[in-house]
Amino acid sequence: MRLDAHLLFSCLCIFARCTSMLVSAPLLGTVVPILVRILFSVVMTFALAPTLQPHIGAMPADLLGLVLAIAREAMIGLLIGAFLQLLVSSVQVAGAFMDVQMGTGSAQIFNPFLGATATPVSQFKVMLATILIFLLNGHRMMVQAFVRSYSMPGPRVGHLQDELIAFLGQIGLLSLQIAAPVAAVTIIIDAAAGIVNKAVPQTQPFLLSLPAKLAAGMVVLAVGLPALVASVQGGLEMTFDRLGHVLRGG
Repeated sequence: MRLDAHLLFSCLCIFARCTSMLVSAPLLGTVVPILVRILFSVVMTFALAPTLQPHIGAMPADLLGLVLAIAREAMIGLLIGAFLQLLVSSVQVAGAFMDVQMGTGSAQIFNPFLGATATPVSQFKVMLATILIFLLNGHRMMVQAFVRSYSMPGPRVGHLQDELIAFLGQIGLLSLQIAAPVAAVTIIIDAAAGIVNKAVPQTQPFLLSLPAKLAAGMVVLAVGLPALVASVQGGLEMTFDRLGHVLRGG
């Protein structure tokens, strides 16, 4: 490998795509300083440059072409990280829905992974899902998708829109599946409280149902934790499969 203009251009393209991917992906989170993520991108760039250089086109002849090439690399990197971010967001939405059903939705705590406040169960679900992604080699799948993206033509605008809509539908269904056990139990308790309220309204059953929903929801949440592993694993496979369709351009 000889140091020339094409190698420098290749390193710049790889660095732009890698940095945008790491910034948008949820694996490192906002607790990791941006400087550390940039240094990690530099390490990945020098490690992958000899392998990926043949897949990068010729260096543009003018400044506008160079800017457009770097912008394209950054867009693809953001796309890879955003797909993984949507997977984690689906787990967060499922946890927030559980909080609403159990009555803990008003308890807001700071989530360092998201850099914002979140409800207790949603934060727990996000942190657990992030750990599961590492245990299920989701970080390796992300790097593999990054490398394979250079041998694919890239996304097309019309096809990208269709794939994003389909992926959001799959992610929404996954979120409902994660939240379904707790939601089912709390809905049954609410229905029973409604029947009691019709029969004996003086007992105020809805006040009594609040601790019952919280206790039953926590029990179902604890029992259903092993199912989250299968949900995250299936979500990872679905995410990178859909990402492959997007990067192939149809």
